[in-house]
Amino acid sequence: MIRILIFCLACFLMATSSSNVQASTETLIWRAPVPAEPPYQGEVRLIRRDSALVMQTILNSKVLRHVVAAIQKKEFSDWPEDREGWTDSRRYSDELYRAYESIQARAKGRKSSDRYLNLLIEFVLQERHSFVALYEPTLSKSGDQFSVQEKEVLKKMASADSEKTSTFVLEKVVL
Repeated sequence: MIRILIFCLACFLMATSSSNVQASTETLIWRAPVPAEPPYQGEVRLIRRDSALVMQTILNSKVLRHVVAAIQKKEFSDWPEDREGWTDSRRYSDELYRAYESIQARAKGRKSSDRYLNLLIEFVLQERHSFVALYEPTLSKSGDQFSVQEKEVLKKMASADSEKTSTFVLEKVVL
């Protein structure tokens, strides 16, 4: 089933890719606040960026440590050791926590009364190269929607086995 979805997505990406792409273009396909009920801790977006499909999670929380712990708990239950993609899931979980620690340390060094910590997670599915990226973003907010003003890369992860990484990324995007 996953291989069929990957094949269909690859066909879609090839059919819509442009050979004369000069600047990155983004099209928002879908967005939803997380969690579904207030108080919101961020939002999830599905974005078309040039030929890539991106599942972007924006986290903006006073309790980011708890949010990261909840994500890790879900990762551990969704990706048992005997499942393909387990290695990528564990690496993602470890790097997610390191990103949180980095963001927390930087926040302690700032003289600001804002207690919110921001983390941006992107699962990027491309025809030949899929990856997961973690960023520390600068955000603005209008209502329950966030805008990313800037983003600093904390970690970009790709697997040596691009098919397994694509499977891991695709399951994140599809689910």
